[in-house]
Amino acid sequence: MRSIKIVKAVAYAFNTQLAGMVETSNRSVRLPSTVGWHDINIKPHPSLVSSSKSENNNRVVTTTLKLITSDDLYIRRRHLVFRVTLTDDRQYLVGARQRPYPQIEITENAPENVTDNQLNEVVITYKSHEIPPFIQV
Repeated sequence: MRSIKIVKAVAYAFNTQLAGMVETSNRSVRLPSTVGWHDINIKPHPSLVSSSKSENNNRVVTTTLKLITSDDLYIRRRHLVFRVTLTDDRQYLVGARQRPYPQIEITENAPENVTDNQLNEVVITYKSHEIPPFIQV
């Protein structure tokens, strides 16, 4: 049976809080209970896409998370990880404690017309060798 994969929530934490993370399998991790997640107020529904390709005989997985938020995110100078929650309550971890870190691009809109999008557009790109793991609760 296939499940519907729709993102319902996104939160971020500082990558230094992942000390003590345990990989329980190839596709899942257990996080320390001390991780302080900061919820992001998002417009439904963000997109999460992971795609793989081969570069110099190495598998590279690029994960892209796109969201629209009313929050002013002052997070550019810190290395962050993201918890992405789906509608069936599964959670993915985008990012890791060590390099490479997720790249964050924020577009702040101040449009000419009142009816145009005034929310911030955020694109998070993370490159690694594996698809983002599930977070075991």
